[in-house]
Amino acid sequence: MQRKEFGELLTTLRQDLDWTQFELAQFSMVDNAVISQIERGVKKYFDPELLFNLANALQLTTLERREFFLAASGLDEKQTVRQLSARTTTDAFEADKMLSKMIRLMEQVRLPAFLVDVYSDVIAINQALLSFFKIPTALLESDRSIPGGFNTMRMLFGRELIGRTHVAENWDGYALNSMRAFREISLRYRATPYFKYLMKAFRDPNEYPLFDRYWKRVSSVEQDKEANMDYFSYRHVEFGDLKYYSSSTVTITSFGELFLVQYLPLDDHTSQVFEQLIHNSGKEVIRLASWPEKAH
Repeated sequence: MQRKEFGELLTTLRQDLDWTQFELAQFSMVDNAVISQIERGVKKYFDPELLFNLANALQLTTLERREFFLAASGLDEKQTVRQLSARTTTDAFEADKMLSKMIRLMEQVRLPAFLVDVYSDVIAINQALLSFFKIPTALLESDRSIPGGFNTMRMLFGRELIGRTHVAENWDGYALNSMRAFREISLRYRATPYFKYLMKAFRDPNEYPLFDRYWKRVSSVEQDKEANMDYFSYRHVEFGDLKYYSSSTVTITSFGELFLVQYLPLDDHTSQVFEQLIHNSGKEVIRLASWPEKAH
């Protein structure tokens, strides 16, 4: 991420808290002129204490801080992967190959699973997870023309409330964990046109009545998260009490990370439910959102 892009990111993070440059300067103990220089992209060097103070002031979680510091490095996505040479090879620059690898892996996974990108757009999903959420085929076909149609936020916070309909108890914890994951993986990309396009849709209270409430609550969650895993324990309307981890396997590409999210059962009952879903649904993987291209 170049300095101008980092400046736009800092502006986005500041505005998300409804702060002026002067207020960010106060809370971070950084000179107001320095904040202005960063946001305009003219400051070239960031010392560690400056970045530390900004991350503290912006109320970033541990995983968000990691993304923030990586953004401040000045490297873009294509520079973060191993570079091609006469002696080394990598598929990280070939989107079709990387995606094919992940689809093949998903076909072998014996758990409910889905593949998302840095925007939480669902690139692919297996039949077990489709059955788990009972997502209608007609809805999937129509979502191609809707902003964020295949995004996890649409599935959870859109007015259809697909995610909420299968959670009989503890929706609040379920929603917070899901929102936190969305915020963490998207942090480096919040100043991009596509992310702004998504947020414009998500902040429409008629279409997403619960989104803004949970977006704002994440930074105030008392328990921090240090790993790409979220614990879920709730009563499912059909399957009863479930306990599982949502765990992400990260694949790094020159187009941004891909996250293979799998539901890992934590008790015998949940394990039996997932095994039955796999048995009934088969191994087919369904492609959904486009990647890496984003039309908006």
